[in-house]
Amino acid sequence: MSAEVRTDTGKFINSAWDVNVDGRRWRVVIGLHDTVETAFTVNRARGPGEVVIGGPLYDFVERVNHQLMCDEVRGDDGSRL
Repeated sequence: MSAEVRTDTGKFINSAWDVNVDGRRWRVVIGLHDTVETAFTVNRARGPGEVVIGGPLYDFVERVNHQLMCDEVRGDDGSRL
């Protein structure tokens, strides 16, 4: 599983999941809500792109995600749901 985010806002763009179907590995990219953006076979030799698992960008996205989750718990008037 991977998630793609905007580097300027730290907000979610899409996530990708790998699945095996009839012995072939497919990557399914899911966008907003449950929209399938694309699906393609995975070339094992290509490998992943840049993977960020720590550092300033990771910390920024973690803070944005935390704030979004806190905002979701609060109602429009600021009270907790």
